[in-house]
Amino acid sequence: MLKVLLVDDEPFIVQGLSALIDWEKEGFEIVGTAGNGSEAVEFLKSNPVDLILADIKMPVMDGIQLIRNTKELYPDILFVVLSGYGEYEYTSRAMELGIRHYILKPCDEEKIVEVLLGVKKELEELENRRKSEQEYRSTFDRMLPRVKEQILGILITKEEV
Repeated sequence: MLKVLLVDDEPFIVQGLSALIDWEKEGFEIVGTAGNGSEAVEFLKSNPVDLILADIKMPVMDGIQLIRNTKELYPDILFVVLSGYGEYEYTSRAMELGIRHYILKPCDEEKIVEVLLGVKKELEELENRRKSEQEYRSTFDRMLPRVKEQILGILITKEEV
């Protein structure tokens, strides 16, 4: 199950999202909610998540600052921006921060699920890439002493011309 944090200053949006989607069926679990970016940052200090669904315009700390702060501390967390603001200023700032999923409110369940499945695929690919890199590093680390030994042997036994 991929862990999700919902961040929106409108409680009925959070409740609606929680009830609208069969999160478990889609492979997600809502592990927390926050009413603004500051609450979300505090939540993340003790609760790992894979995905944050966040509004852009919120009091205390807006979605843009939340994304900035989170990306610095937790670069592997993905974001879906769910906002009632489609102005270029908001979308461009989100895209500058690497956000690829920006959904305008109001939206339907199908659109949200479609985006969630895309994010799930991204996270799975990221995890597979990470595992491959770890396997490569493990193999390299095991082989390195033997390779060093062979190179040293070649250098020692090589005759000068």
